[in-house]
Amino acid sequence: MGNKHCKLPFLPKSSKPKKIPDYLGYPTIENRHIAWRFSNADIFGSMSCGNLALEEHQQLWKRLRAFEKMNVDQLRATGSLHSKSIPELEREYRDRLLDLKLDDIEEIYSFRIDGACRLWCMKFENIFSILWWDKNHQVVQIARRHT
Repeated sequence: MGNKHCKLPFLPKSSKPKKIPDYLGYPTIENRHIAWRFSNADIFGSMSCGNLALEEHQQLWKRLRAFEKMNVDQLRATGSLHSKSIPELEREYRDRLLDLKLDDIEEIYSFRIDGACRLWCMKFENIFSILWWDKNHQVVQIARRHT
């Protein structure tokens, strides 16, 4: 019988190269498409999404669908998304967050729907949890320009 030497192939230590497609880059929260959550929506308050007229409802759904095709970076670049810290909110809405037991959040996000209309949400990574439909931009008062 002959010598039975087992030859093992030489494998370099990094045999598995990391492949990252050029078009994606490294995935981050900011470049993932956004998603919606409705479980925290304020359905009994004055800013309830349940109080929408038919035209407002259609407008909101159209914008939500358009926003879903974008990521956080793209929304910020278009000016459709802004964050506000809780102390910047009007007193009534800070109190409403207390009533909803959501007083532990540090900031909320505003999506510009049309003109003064805003949709206010909480952000968890790339998921936005809808809070309020703000038809007249009342949650945060802004200084009027050129006055």
